[in-house]
Amino acid sequence: MKLKKLYPPQKAVNSLHSETGTGCEVAGCPPLRKEALLFFAGWGMDETPFMHNLPPNKDLIICYDYRSLDFDSTLLSTYEGIYVVAWSMGVWAASQVLPDSNLPLKQSIAINGTPFPIDDMRGIPPAIFEGTLNNLNEATLQKFRRRMCGSGSAFQAFLEIAPQRPVEELKEELAAIGRQYSELPPSTFVWNKAIIGESDHIFPPKNQEQAWQKYCNEIQRYDGAHYDEKILKENLAPAAASSKLLIAQRFTKAIGTYPHEARVQQQIARKMCSLLQQHLPAHSLRRVVEFGCGTGTYSRLLLRSFRPEHLLLNDLCEEMRHSCRDILNERVSFLPGDAEALDFPHGTELITSCSVLQWFEHPDAFFRKCENILNAQGYIAFSTFGKENMKEIRQLTGQGLAYRSREELTASLSALYDIVHTEEEVISLNFNNPMEVLYHLKQTGVTGTCNQSWTRSKLNLFCQEYERLFSPGKGSVSLTYHPIYIIAKKR
Repeated sequence: MKLKKLYPPQKAVNSLHSETGTGCEVAGCPPLRKEALLFFAGWGMDETPFMHNLPPNKDLIICYDYRSLDFDSTLLSTYEGIYVVAWSMGVWAASQVLPDSNLPLKQSIAINGTPFPIDDMRGIPPAIFEGTLNNLNEATLQKFRRRMCGSGSAFQAFLEIAPQRPVEELKEELAAIGRQYSELPPSTFVWNKAIIGESDHIFPPKNQEQAWQKYCNEIQRYDGAHYDEKILKENLAPAAASSKLLIAQRFTKAIGTYPHEARVQQQIARKMCSLLQQHLPAHSLRRVVEFGCGTGTYSRLLLRSFRPEHLLLNDLCEEMRHSCRDILNERVSFLPGDAEALDFPHGTELITSCSVLQWFEHPDAFFRKCENILNAQGYIAFSTFGKENMKEIRQLTGQGLAYRSREELTASLSALYDIVHTEEEVISLNFNNPMEVLYHLKQTGVTGTCNQSWTRSKLNLFCQEYERLFSPGKGSVSLTYHPIYIIAKKR
């Protein structure tokens, strides 16, 4: 197996018996980042197809060439967190090597592969695998890649970034995979998420479904082929909307306009505070943490309603300290940083937020962390947004956050908490025209269009379609918000 560090760019050096085909290409200097994304590519790959999918805030380490499963983790030894993404045959390879790696794994995502790659019911049928191996040559390799890509246009795009490995080497690798799969015991590694392409012509989707019954916590489906550049890009180099740095930049720019424009968020904060008053014990709270406090709308409501002995305000943006300066004192403190990475004070009675959790990369891990931080009678309470949120923007641009349903959130919480109260609602805001919608999103920092690049023609088309599809009455257009409210008590 080979490992190569793709980011930041630097020359790789060879080590570990490269003459035997079990080499490991490693970068020669220590990582500049605390976290890495470890990507297990598919059969026949090298780094070439993935060099343009560099994550914005992590080093990218790619694994490929499974003629051997010798896995040297030296390159990964200094990272504090490892995020794993595996695709195709890489899912099997990762399932084999990760359980004994002792790496600080934070998340694992499998895309269009299974831990049982040669299997009539859970992988590629053995007859097809053997036929591919026995008949492999330059012509049949291109046919395989055409089926892998699903369409002629996707295939042509892939050819421009195709791996630079000889077909004889690929045949050796495929034979080695078959041999190792028959000799090695099955892995019991459990993945956080499995992503299945409904039009996968390599790993049959129904076989993937069967394989993941016991080996993943969540299954996600999409309408696409085995090799889908968009899906790989979303998981290797997440869309800018989920980049914490970009989130911070956008909300910082909106500090001056957010209090006026964020009408829905203010309404949600008032309701969240009212729900807390209804469902929490009447006694005063000693220690409260609010993550993602922003300009302090919800913070001020918490102070007036509960008068905690100490309120710790947290936000990703250091600049929000200035917005909350009027309430900061010996009882109210401010801690800047990423709530998913920070340690809050142990013994806290309430951890709460409004309109924040949808930005988190790993909410389930955050729920577990909160359970450890809360005291024996502690609560977690938050509002977030559901799947209908800003559906207009998603439909017209194809971009938006991966919102979770109320049922999905409560299921995640239920292992550690008793659900005290949940509810959801749909709020529709009306605007005079689509340009006002875009202005509203920009002024609140909630840029649902992510990195959309607007040309005049694209903007005109967006406005025309918005008015055609989302005009509840003459002279107005609507924008949907879908808040979800959850209060849970530590079990």
